[in-house]
Formats: sequence, C-alpha cells, structure tokens
Amino acid sequence: MLNRGVAVLAAVAACNAFMATGICAQKKPVDGSAAAGRDLALQACTGCHVVASDQPYPPIYKGKGHPHEFKEIANRPNVSAAWLHHYLASLPVIPKTGQMANPDLNEEQLRDVSAFIMTLRDNSSSR
Repeated sequence: MLNRGVAVLAAVAACNAFMATGICAQKKPVDGSAAAGRDLALQACTGCHVVASDQPYPPIYKGKGHPHEFKEIANRPNVSAAWLHHYLASLPVIPKTGQMANPDLNEEQLRDVSAFIMTLRDNSSSR
C-alpha cells in the first residue's frame, strides 16, 4: 500500500513539473466561440479587467494589485485554454480580500471566454 501511495505522489509531482515547464500547455485550437467569449467578457469582466482596448469604459476597480489585462494573461508563459478554464471554474465563490471571485459561468461560457483570451496571445510568441 505504501508503494502505491508513493507512486501516486510521484505521478502528481511529475505532472506539476511538466505544467511548470510548459510541456502540458495546450497547442491545439480551443473548442469554444471566441466571438461569444468576447461579448460575454465585455459584459461581465470589464468592471475589473481590461478585456479589449476598445471596451466601452475602463475598469472600475483600480485598487492595489489591480486585476490584469486579458492580453497580459494570454501572454503569460504556460497559459493555455485548458488552464484558464480550470482556473476560472475553481475560483472560490467567496474569495479572500483582493482575490477574484468565481464568475459562475457554465461550461460553454468557460470555453468561450477561454477561447477569446487565447486569441489575445501574441502571434510572434513561440510559447
């Protein structure tokens, strides 16, 4: 039984190491509508984030550690649509002060927003 537990821990550690190096980063197109994701993000996310340079108004929240622009998030190393989907889905409903709350999106909306954010990734990047 102990050997099985060690094997499971080793597998988890290996996956975390691969994710940290970007090996698990998603390279294929995202299943989701980037256009629908953009529309949704412009309605739901602009209170805190810069979703697009042409959004109708700037974010209201400008406190310390302000939320990142979507383009900056898209261009982080190792960010993938799968990672974004998981991150957004696993946010707490009631977050700690200064942290993002769960946006309460359904699966289709999560795919759409993730697809939109990934369209903001710089094409010149080799990530």
